Amino acid sequence: MAYSELIKNLDTLRTYIRSFYIYGFKTRDQFFGKSPRTYDDEKRRLENYLDGYMTFRPDENGKVTFLSIDSRHTTHNPLYKIFKAKSFTAMDISLHFMLMDILADGSKKTLNQLLDEINDTYLNDFSSEILPEESSLRKKLKEYEELGLISSEKDGKTMLYFRNPMTDLDELEDALAFFSEIAPCGVTGSFLFDKLPGDVQKESEVFQFKHHYITSSIESDFVEQVFEAIREHRYLTIEQRRAEDDRTFPNEVIPLMIYQSTQGGRMYLMAYRPRGKYFLALRFDYIIGMTTGGEYAGFEQKRAEFEELRKHIWGVALKQNKKHNDTTTVHVTFRVHFEEEEKFIYQRLLREKRCGTVKLLDDNNAQFDADVFDPQEIIPWARSFICRITFFDCSEKYIARRFYGDIRKMYRLYSGEDVELTEEADDALQ
Repeated sequence: MAYSELIKNLDTLRTYIRSFYIYGFKTRDQFFGKSPRTYDDEKRRLENYLDGYMTFRPDENGKVTFLSIDSRHTTHNPLYKIFKAKSFTAMDISLHFMLMDILADGSKKTLNQLLDEINDTYLNDFSSEILPEESSLRKKLKEYEELGLISSEKDGKTMLYFRNPMTDLDELEDALAFFSEIAPCGVTGSFLFDKLPGDVQKESEVFQFKHHYITSSIESDFVEQVFEAIREHRYLTIEQRRAEDDRTFPNEVIPLMIYQSTQGGRMYLMAYRPRGKYFLALRFDYIIGMTTGGEYAGFEQKRAEFEELRKHIWGVALKQNKKHNDTTTVHVTFRVHFEEEEKFIYQRLLREKRCGTVKLLDDNNAQFDADVFDPQEIIPWARSFICRITFFDCSEKYIARRFYGDIRKMYRLYSGEDVELTEEADDALQ
């Protein structure tokens, strides 16, 4: 079969993008389960779509291929290109232009009128083998109604189809440019942005992102399916890849919410698993497929239960006793000192406290408190105040010991001496 640049199955190419850009750099021989020909074809497609971003370096195992994307010089997410190269049949593209042309004058047509005009006017000189069937045209009309390209109305018992008016996008260029880069399913904004004239597109290249997390864009089709399942309260059967051994397994869940990290851009599906009767978080970059199932009657109840759990989720960790459906939290507290001209430290605590609380003790000291499922998720954030923290404690004492132990190691590394803790800190470690 000849090589085709168009994408028939996004899941295959998605695996290669993840391998080249997210999971780590691999040589050709390290792509287990993939034939050399498949590797060559998918790599060639990526090189076509992402010209200028694909690069390689030699190492002891061979040539390592990877994606290198610098947000300082990238105005638009280049990974959207893979959604714009989806394969289609000859009849798909032919029907599109014929339908849009027939209905361009604002007229309303029945299914049979559309079919007759296509066959008699547009395909009259072609072989009867390529003439569309009534069922094919009906499916295409239904698809275009769902996409908002056309509408229908009943005239008695007859269904009439007509084309929806085009939206003027020229005044939305900045909104589309911004939406495309920061919103879930921003690829829809990218498709609309492509319809703008070239000079208008250039005028909209005004946004630059310090932290431009683009990798989640390759899961846009999954995100759309999750949103639809949430709206309709449906099951999702998630096909997941196990990181340890690269094996796949199904997981039937009720999707409740999507979380996205503000530090790394990684997305998680927060869901309920009816079979085990517990809540869980699923990484999107380990999802290789999903299927929508039937409606789940207890959706609203589980959504309400999850809203209560959210009060104690710092990141995505949900520590639960699956056997007894019990949840336990751990209390974390620390105090921060700041000088008179450093009120921005207090403002930062207020801005980043998430599910915690912040109390101003006096003009120069504030205290943070939180009851969370996994205190280890807070530690990296707490360390960012390390030179200002005057006290730290946790109801799980091993967390406090680790925190102060890290300070001792750091102090010893830079000064060669042991640090002396305050009496209050010593009491916290008891």
